[in-house]
Amino acid sequence: MLFGIVAALGVLTAAGIELRDTDPARNAALGKPSTFAPTPNYSLTAKGDTDTADLTDGTLSSREDLKLWFDAKAVGWSYAGLAQVAVDLGKVCAIEEVAIRFQGGSPQAGICIPGWLEVVVSDDGTSYYRVASYSKWRPGDKEKYAILRNEGEAWVHRLRFRDLRTRGRFVGLSFYCAGLTVADELYVFRGSHSADEVEFDPADLTDFTVSARKLYFHKPRLYFATNINTPNPIGLIVPHDAGNAPMSVSIDLPHGTRFVGGSIGGEQVLRAARTAVENGAYTRYRLELTAPGASTKTWGRVYISGDWPSGKRGALRYRLSCGTHVSPLMPAPLEAVRIEPAPTPERLMTSLGWWNLTSTLAWPDALRAFRAIGLNTISTFGHWMKDDEAQWELLERARREGFKILNIDSTYHRILDRHKRESELYCQFEDGTHGTRLCPSYRGKFYQEELQRIAGQCARVNPNYLSTDIELWTWRGPVDAKKCTRCKADLARSGVESWEQWQLQKGYEMWRDLVTAVRDSVRAAGGPEVEFGCYDWRPGQNYQFTWPFDRLYPEYLQNSQVSTYTPLEPYHIALVGDEARADRQRLPRADVLPWITPGDAGTFPGRAFKYALLECFANGSRGVHFWSGRVWDTESLAAYADVIRAIAPVEDVIIGGDLLEGASTEPEVRLSGVRRGDDMVLLVADYFGTEPLTVTVSLPTPGPSTVTDLMTGKPLTAIAGGERSFQVRFGEERAGLVHVRPR
Repeated sequence: MLFGIVAALGVLTAAGIELRDTDPARNAALGKPSTFAPTPNYSLTAKGDTDTADLTDGTLSSREDLKLWFDAKAVGWSYAGLAQVAVDLGKVCAIEEVAIRFQGGSPQAGICIPGWLEVVVSDDGTSYYRVASYSKWRPGDKEKYAILRNEGEAWVHRLRFRDLRTRGRFVGLSFYCAGLTVADELYVFRGSHSADEVEFDPADLTDFTVSARKLYFHKPRLYFATNINTPNPIGLIVPHDAGNAPMSVSIDLPHGTRFVGGSIGGEQVLRAARTAVENGAYTRYRLELTAPGASTKTWGRVYISGDWPSGKRGALRYRLSCGTHVSPLMPAPLEAVRIEPAPTPERLMTSLGWWNLTSTLAWPDALRAFRAIGLNTISTFGHWMKDDEAQWELLERARREGFKILNIDSTYHRILDRHKRESELYCQFEDGTHGTRLCPSYRGKFYQEELQRIAGQCARVNPNYLSTDIELWTWRGPVDAKKCTRCKADLARSGVESWEQWQLQKGYEMWRDLVTAVRDSVRAAGGPEVEFGCYDWRPGQNYQFTWPFDRLYPEYLQNSQVSTYTPLEPYHIALVGDEARADRQRLPRADVLPWITPGDAGTFPGRAFKYALLECFANGSRGVHFWSGRVWDTESLAAYADVIRAIAPVEDVIIGGDLLEGASTEPEVRLSGVRRGDDMVLLVADYFGTEPLTVTVSLPTPGPSTVTDLMTGKPLTAIAGGERSFQVRFGEERAGLVHVRPR
């Protein structure tokens, strides 16, 4: 099962190899080099520089644990966005099947098969036609392609596209990566039909290319909000030998829609040349651009508005030209949505997380949009604001309008950024050499300079929250310390009994020094009481064996920040909630502010994002951080607004309550919640399910209560005195958030 279903004409060996896999008479791709755009970028699989041969060498990974990302026989893409692979078969062939083996199972949170994939073929290597596809957006595709569930255990799946009856000399795969996407073999099986009889539908012509730049959107459908301005990101693939010929991009917006801001390739879309095309059916925006040298997920971010009613669908069109390459005019589905304004929470933290003020400045009427979505906190990176007066003016305007401020900083990393050639920063060895990472016992002038930097920055920003990212060492911690003469001497002076205790003492001192410096400077500047937290620091754990959360909380540390970056498959949605719940169980209050991603570890439907956010709040979080801001889009922001609209009325229960215990469901599905007395917020979910289902929820205490559907704001049912249960029905929606309130 782990290697896919046995083909009708193939026999699977014990190693998972069909007899025809290594038969060049059947497998036309065998031994043919692969061409990539962008170049695979995962270091462990790239060892030996064999990636161009690895997918078609007929050799599978031999790892018994099925963890392909450790194997140089495989090919890996880390946070790559859209990736494209092509194989030149040498001549036009009749093609029966195309297949590729992917790592799945999510043994680490972001390791998954692509969210969608297209198979394309070409006779000439220029014009490619779509002949098959898989998409998690399309109901039934996971079952159709026998894709196993992600459940935290590694598996390898051969994704097979059979009965194609197509032809081509060139075969390509275009797929959108997860946080880490890994494959170890690609197959093209010859067909017995006549290649000459194959005809291509012009509607299936694509802009696939591995030799020229390619524009792409991050999801199968774009949304634009009709009542506020919201972004949609645009990515760009750049092959390694793409050259630097001038580029142009044209985007045709259908009648009734328009750009209201944003940029592509650094050029403002409102400055684009505009012409009406097809008798006014479209407005064409054309930009002349400088060719970038590397692939990027954020080549553009555009803001579309219009007078379409919510739910109306259409398509925009786009074309990219670079040198002699001109892509086909490609459609991209487009849909209007109205984002109903959400109330602004008073106690929860609602922000965009890893999002800077430069991006906020580029967002037309951003603060109005933030308020409508329900955001109450503005994000910034004070270190990068410098003396940009526009950013500082925006920050002060946001503060005057009632927004709180979240400052994000990579504290202590700046020591090495600024002074990496200063040997005193590193662990000192007896032979006169030194290590390559910051010495945990270093407290010299550059350490003091760093404290002054973060203190001065925060005195100017005056944040309500400071969230830091401190990844000074690997997961193993400062391993050089035991060889360091300075650290040995410090241990001897400290009176601490062990290296482990000494290391935690050093981490405690560094964080205490940071907090003290910031508190003193912000207080002197007349700023607010700052709340402190650090990425991935969790109760019951010592991050990198150096930072003792339990010792620092709550005096010097006021929240936990568990990190779970995933493409939000059903398993991951539950994992996000489980991780938040685990932290809440260890804390006396709802001091949990998890980090998730709005799509950088693989994009997902807005509904999945909505469920993940509900999992955070229903498991005791009082806010959510996000990394990164590269792929925030209208659909995700609409989902965020839906969640804030639901949780704002019950924020006192979430913050002042405890985790719900003693409730159950029949049949058993996922149940999370918080309660304050008999006031309860419950999330009932069945993420893996697809069929209609009615679930009976039994509560731990009886009492006359009203049950409200928080997602709609409408009463769901009433519970009479002595009763303990109510029902939730699942259809297309696979989660329900309800408020049980005593009458």
